Amino acid sequence: MFRLRALASFASHARPLLPRPGTGRVLYLPRYHYTGRSVNAQRGYSDTSNRPKTCPSCSAPLPTALPVCSSCTYIAPIPESMTYHEMLGTPYEPNPFIVDVQQLKRQFRAVQAVVHPDRWVSRPPEQQAIAAAMSSRINEALHRLSDPLRRAEYILAREGFAGEETDKTDDMELLMGVMEAREGLANAQSAEEVSEIRADNDAKMQETLREIEKLVAAKDWPALRTAAVKLKYLQGIESAAAAWPAVASDH
Repeated sequence: MFRLRALASFASHARPLLPRPGTGRVLYLPRYHYTGRSVNAQRGYSDTSNRPKTCPSCSAPLPTALPVCSSCTYIAPIPESMTYHEMLGTPYEPNPFIVDVQQLKRQFRAVQAVVHPDRWVSRPPEQQAIAAAMSSRINEALHRLSDPLRRAEYILAREGFAGEETDKTDDMELLMGVMEAREGLANAQSAEEVSEIRADNDAKMQETLREIEKLVAAKDWPALRTAAVKLKYLQGIESAAAAWPAVASDH
């Protein structure tokens, strides 16, 4: 029972782990770049925002969804209601979990080309402050949306169902599976053994990500919060496997 309680706290308290550079030990590379690029994304849904598309100062087309003009140096604070999706030119509806990460990164570079503080060093201090704040928000937007777990947590927060760092699961099957995976990593003698554990865990992550996409589409926020906790546990196994053998038994 003690081991299960310790395991239940693992996903909340485990520190991020990185693979050892240059070891070449892990043969299996996970597919944890899931973006949920499904039929809805291919239909080209767009936000129904009424935000201005032209500069209020010079009437030139705004280069991004943000209130900043590259033609006349007009800049204003980001509206509080603007989603991270909108900041990076991707729709929040009908399913905010479905994003194209490569497109997000391209839009991120386009936005930073306009708002990066270095472009505003010769402008008045008020404009410099707005540009710095805007650049920071764009960095946070990409950080949140480019990772499936952080994306799900952001959606939950926006919908009023923000999770807690101490969120745990009562799913005993999941807990037993996580415990077995961690024991397997602790006892692994070869990269091949780690690869098998990692592949099995990745299959569970992919299944959970598909579940999350459906839950977001259905706007089932309580169930999404539960699924996000599950994903956090599985992500912890992936981090431990990537760092094998250094921290396989580090709880």
